[in-house]
Amino acid sequence: MRCPNCGSTNISSIVDTKTKTKGFDGGDACCGYLLFGWPGILCGLCNTGDTTTETRTTNICNDCGRRF
Repeated sequence: MRCPNCGSTNISSIVDTKTKTKGFDGGDACCGYLLFGWPGILCGLCNTGDTTTETRTTNICNDCGRRF
């Protein structure tokens, strides 16, 4: 692999991983309240704790510092 900026083959790869956990949703709780009254507030707890993971790989030229 070559750097698109300087043409060097001195390249490093970095893998970034982000994890996001869903919490209480006020919008769902509001809609649940409008539809079902006070027990509908528990609708905001639906899908609480769902986790999503995003992985991204970035290459960095060790000579010029360009990320691609």
